[in-house]
Amino acid sequence: MVRYARTGGEAMAIAVRIARAATGRDKVAFCGYHGWHDWYLAANLSDDRNLDGHLLPGLKPKGVPRALLNTAFPFRYNHPEELDELVERHGNELAAIVMEPVRHHQPKEGFLEHVKDVAKKAGAVLIFDEITSGWRMNVGGIHLIYGVEPDIAVFAKAISNGFPMAVIIGKREVMDAAQESFISSTYWTERIGPVAAIATIKKMKRENVPEHLIEIGNLVQQGWKELAKTHDLPLKVEGIPPLSVFQFDHPLKLELQTLFTQLMLERGFLASKGFYATFAHQREHVQLYLEAVDEVFKKLRGALESNSIHALLKGPVVQTGFKRLN
Repeated sequence: MVRYARTGGEAMAIAVRIARAATGRDKVAFCGYHGWHDWYLAANLSDDRNLDGHLLPGLKPKGVPRALLNTAFPFRYNHPEELDELVERHGNELAAIVMEPVRHHQPKEGFLEHVKDVAKKAGAVLIFDEITSGWRMNVGGIHLIYGVEPDIAVFAKAISNGFPMAVIIGKREVMDAAQESFISSTYWTERIGPVAAIATIKKMKRENVPEHLIEIGNLVQQGWKELAKTHDLPLKVEGIPPLSVFQFDHPLKLELQTLFTQLMLERGFLASKGFYATFAHQREHVQLYLEAVDEVFKKLRGALESNSIHALLKGPVVQTGFKRLN
């Protein structure tokens, strides 16, 4: 069965609502970033650092009802023992186990299978948040590649090429519970999102877009690695090819990241530590980009050696997550 919405965060709130309706339970164990709604930010009511390891640090639960305290519990990706501990403590109260099947790291062997098995034994609904990862490595959900089927999967972003559109698909025995709740929006009657999704999916199939995204992403990741080695920069490259990201493994990583963006702008590229491949990117674009990265990495190495990073910065240092600049 399927439900349609218009934004990713909204779709995740719907998925969790359905899971709670289907199980009659309240609590949620989760891994990854899942939006701004109360069910998710409730994890930070007990400690406002609980979400720091899940993509965006510094998320404050201001305005989230205190009544939601101890209803959402995070566990780290590829750490099944943390999920096991949560299930041992809250298993018969868990409505759902929510996670991104992949983002920065590949799942360790057996990890996704273990999560599914734990969810089944606990009687919890397994929800895969594929808002970011879906429709990039293949036509459809990335869980199809790993062979692990959730009870509910949620898609947005790439499914409609950026137009507002979101999809919640799931097993009938779970999704039927939506009929017992109230889930509605006036804006769900607009047609642009669905039309964009249909056109996007047709082109993805016709042009084999995921194959192109993987090729371009691999070129960028390999370029980062080679240039970091050439210039002796401490760099970690992560992510599936279409969602590539690097991190400077250095105490001044934020300063280096800021200077990287500043120097790339001077060369005509609006670039940060992330690179999301699109069908418009071609090999010649990657070549021009990596030529600029080569020059910038060389300057970053020189700045490290001369201890002049702060002197070279023309503005404030970038902040992590949603921390605000003072």
